[in-house]
Amino acid sequence: MYHRILVGFDGSAQAVAALRLARALGEPDATIVVAHVTPSGRGDEAARVAADPVLRSARELLAGRPDVELVAPAGRVAPALHRTAQETMCDLIVVGASRRRGAGRVILGSDAEASLHGAPCAVAVATPDADGPIGRIGVAFDGTAAGREAVLSAGVVAHDLGADLTVLGVVDTRHPHPGFGEVGGPGDVRARARDLLTDVVAAVQGVPGVARQLHEGDPVHEILSLGRASDLLVVGSRRNGPLLRLLLGSVSSRVVRRAACPVLVLPAGAVVPGRVTAAA
Repeated sequence: MYHRILVGFDGSAQAVAALRLARALGEPDATIVVAHVTPSGRGDEAARVAADPVLRSARELLAGRPDVELVAPAGRVAPALHRTAQETMCDLIVVGASRRRGAGRVILGSDAEASLHGAPCAVAVATPDADGPIGRIGVAFDGTAAGREAVLSAGVVAHDLGADLTVLGVVDTRHPHPGFGEVGGPGDVRARARDLLTDVVAAVQGVPGVARQLHEGDPVHEILSLGRASDLLVVGSRRNGPLLRLLLGSVSSRVVRRAACPVLVLPAGAVVPGRVTAAA
């Protein structure tokens, strides 16, 4: 679980949901750093006056937490959050997203979506209507080393939360390509995909309830279907998965915008505290 978590907070319902998700993903004694970003150009005193009531409300919502830090960085939201995460040595950034009425889709907003790109650590996007326990975690696997890291990281979170884990691989059949042969034929990538999926599931440790699924079709559609059956969805942000053609650079953004549950986005190389050493 995460030791130091930065939450972007502006007092909105989305920000309150981000606080809830931060509490769920943090250790019991984790430090939660609450950041209310103020526009650049304000003087220090004006920025402090604007930020104080917002940060006080966050502290009240976190009453009983052993370690809460309140900060008011200035500038554009995403760069300010990235900078603050580095300065405060946080291993997770949590931001909120709103829900489109009647459509069941997330509206990230430019600030929240910008926070996904170039972040120095993992980023979690909270949905306002997800406030129950995390008992089911889904993770997308694209056949790459970075995708494997995402699965193992999801396994750590599942282990620490006592949650079940479903690992999903998607063979993108929408567009023919040279490595995609007929079913059962020598060029059939499905067999290789099944082997990769079996291997990565075997490497997950400490999670009794691990399931694997290999689907064909549109990766975004299949991952969103997994999200509807999950309390937390985990995706990597590696740009290209050549075997399963899961383009998680663009796919992760589209998934986060439309997911029915909170999403944890893991940049390649992001460290997850407490990671169990994977099987070789």
